[in-house]
Amino acid sequence: MTASSDPVVQVRDLCAGYGETVILEQISFSVNHGEIFAILGGSGSGKSTLLKHIIGLYPPRAGEVLIEGKNLVTLEGHERTQLLQRFGVMYQNGALFGSMSVRENVRVPLDVFTDLPLAIRNTVVEAKLAQVGLLAAAEKMPSELSGGMRKRAAIARAMALDPAIVFLDEPSAGLDPVSSADLDNLIKRLAKEFGITFVMVTHELESIFGIADRVILLDGRTKRIIAQGDPRALRDTSTIPLVQHFFRREGESPESTESREP
Repeated sequence: MTASSDPVVQVRDLCAGYGETVILEQISFSVNHGEIFAILGGSGSGKSTLLKHIIGLYPPRAGEVLIEGKNLVTLEGHERTQLLQRFGVMYQNGALFGSMSVRENVRVPLDVFTDLPLAIRNTVVEAKLAQVGLLAAAEKMPSELSGGMRKRAAIARAMALDPAIVFLDEPSAGLDPVSSADLDNLIKRLAKEFGITFVMVTHELESIFGIADRVILLDGRTKRIIAQGDPRALRDTSTIPLVQHFFRREGESPESTESREP
């Protein structure tokens, strides 16, 4: 899908951390409407921390995050509730409730945020399950699903309120190559057919090169973004050693640690 130039997520000079520990400094980037955007980095680089700050789980130490031009951290009451409904989140392991059926899991956002009659809520759920190819599994329990099916159910739940943006935390983690490719194809199709903006944390190179329009690469040592843009262009043309090592899955040479961007 061709993304528009309208930013739906803007991160401005974000500084983030926990307690006395600073994890990210001076992080700035934007995500345009309709993009599949990936947050990349090695272990401990702050990918999950950044995601948690974007969706408002933690306030930044400095800087701000705007979703559709609004700051979730400073909003209160009805305005905050409205903005929360504009995005959905799929957590790394799906985070499905084990005591609920697939139908009940996907219905949770509708149960919490709407007062629609149960019949209408269930109709919406069926539509979302159909979109991810899981309608036949509506009455199954999460324990009866494969890993790929649990991820699809979690995406259906993230889309229950027709959000403009869906955040995905390591969507392909734990999946075999075929299931991972199927999930990538699903994300591409949903972005194209429904105009959903996807922001995903991932380290899976096949997914990155297969579906991501743009990426940022975080470095845990500098605590900053060291590269951003089309992942294929970064792989083929970047002269930054750490970027080359990441995209080519190479070990770092001692010299590369001396050549990082500040």
